[in-house]
Amino acid sequence: MFKKLNHLYDEHPYRSVLIAVAGGSVLGILIEYTVNRDFIGSAIYGIIFYTIFLLLQAKRRVKKMKNRNEQGKHTERAR
Repeated sequence: MFKKLNHLYDEHPYRSVLIAVAGGSVLGILIEYTVNRDFIGSAIYGIIFYTIFLLLQAKRRVKKMKNRNEQGKHTERAR
């Protein structure tokens, strides 16, 4: 299962970020509602910050993978 999730993250990094944020948000809202019977609307700022952080991390990972692929192509041509 871990290999499938890792493959999904490699193939679709931005989609996996949105899935993680949506799942975490739903889970957090359910826990908050179950414990306090209340919904805190100001918690949206934490979700926005977390989403931006994960999207920047995914962008960095995509860029890193592209650089690895380009370097691999150049070394194959040199052989």
